Order: sequence, then C-alpha cells, then structure tokens
Amino acid sequence: MKKEKDLSIINCIATSLLAYFFTVPVHELFHLLTYLAYGDSIMCYSAGAVQPMGYIDISSFSVFNRIMAGGGSASIINAIIGIVLLIVVLKVKMGPMIRLFMIQLMGAHLSCGFGYFMIGGFFGAGDWGQVISYLSDTPGTITALRVILSVIGSAGVVFLFFILNHMSYYFIEDPQNKPEKLRIAAKIHLPMLILGYGVGLIITVLSPAAASGHLSLGLGILYNMMWIPFLWGFLFTGPMNVLPPKKSRFLYKLPAKPNWILFVIAVILIIVDIVVFGPGIWFV
Repeated sequence: MKKEKDLSIINCIATSLLAYFFTVPVHELFHLLTYLAYGDSIMCYSAGAVQPMGYIDISSFSVFNRIMAGGGSASIINAIIGIVLLIVVLKVKMGPMIRLFMIQLMGAHLSCGFGYFMIGGFFGAGDWGQVISYLSDTPGTITALRVILSVIGSAGVVFLFFILNHMSYYFIEDPQNKPEKLRIAAKIHLPMLILGYGVGLIITVLSPAAASGHLSLGLGILYNMMWIPFLWGFLFTGPMNVLPPKKSRFLYKLPAKPNWILFVIAVILIIVDIVVFGPGIWFV
C-alpha cells in the first residue's frame, strides 16, 4: 500500500494565516471600538494603525481611562484572550486541526499582548507611546507604568516560550526522537513567525500611518518582533536540548492530507488584509 504523502505543512500554513488574521486586524478593531467608546470619531481603519480624529478631551480622565483611551486597551484585551485560549487548549477536547489553530491563535494573541507591553515598557513606543503622552503631566505614573509593562511583558514572553514548547508535544509521539521534534516544531511554529513578520511588514509599508510619517519600516521591524516567541517555541522543542514534559501529551498527528478549502479561505483573508485593510478603509 502506497504511503500517503505528508502535506501537513499546507494545513499549518493555513492555520497560521487564519491565526494572524484573527489577531492583528482584530487588535486594530479593539482600538477602533475603544476610540468610539470614548466619544472619538475614526478617520481610517487600517490593519497597520487606526487613525482617530483626535476629539477626546482627556483633561478630566482618570489614569485608567487615559490608558484605555490612549490605546492600551487593545494589547490588554489580546493578553486576556490569549490566556482564555490557553485554558481552552489545556482543558477542552478537540480535533487536531482545531487544536493546531487554537495553539497558534493563543500564541498570536499572547505575543501581541505581552509583546506590546515589552515594547511600551522598554522603548516607550507602540500602542503605549500615546498612553505615555496622555500621562505626560504625571511623570511618576509614567515611570511606574513602564516598569510594570516591562516586568509583565518580559515575564509573559518568557512564559510563552515554554508554553509553545509544551504545546508541540500534543503532536510529538516520541519525545526522544529529535528529528521528529524538529519536524513537528518547525511546522507548528515557524509559519507563524515567518508569515507574521512578512505580512506585518507589508501592512506597515502600505498603511496610511507610514504615508503620513507616523510609522516607518524600522518601527515595523521593532513592532513585529512580537512574533519572536514562535521562534523560541521552535528552538525549545527542536534544536535546543530542552527537557520535554515529564509525561508526553501526545494526542494527535498533524493531518497529512491538506485541507485545500481552508487554505484558500486563509489566503483570501490575508489578501483582503493586505489589499483592503492595509491601505485602510476611510470614513472621511
């Protein structure tokens, strides 16, 4: 009997594209909804950066409301969604394809949440750059906020390194088989890293924020470093000599037969993200 050709990488790419689409454009949607909730109007919705009209009067806002109105809400919601997805992946039974997608989606949301915390804490940039400007009259609060963001962001990213490593073992039958570990980890984690960085930089270049000078390729490279946990998820599982979980979680094999319908849907959604949401939808 002829052995079925393993094309599981096609499924891994498809789920990676879907995970990206349901993380980054959704992150920007959180920004849009927050601006509207605080009474602002939107000039442009872009997957690169939402551009509000800037009508919010923050003079009477509490520190919490300044953080939310300034743009901190999106990465906070990403982190919360990621934690909820992590609990779901650990506690809920599901098939191999949905588990693969949920692992990547969980990692994408946590990368986006904790990654922006780190960028805001260490560099005062990204979503939290505007928050810091909203708190300019309270320098002590800015210092405390940046310390908190740095600590939580760093801890969260390191935590994600190990979580992604653990998640690999849902699909690894023999934890002592290094070639198998390398092959599985590469398929699960590297498409998310490569596609996330690639699509993210394209969106950066196309975004209205880049055209107006508020966003550059250099900043795009910095911001898209949030995908680095997927590199370490791969390295911890594959090439690096890291101990696997004491008890293997092996439950599934990556589906060898490609789901072409899912792949086409994923590609279409990413094309929409690049061609439509990249340059942005203008409201004025």
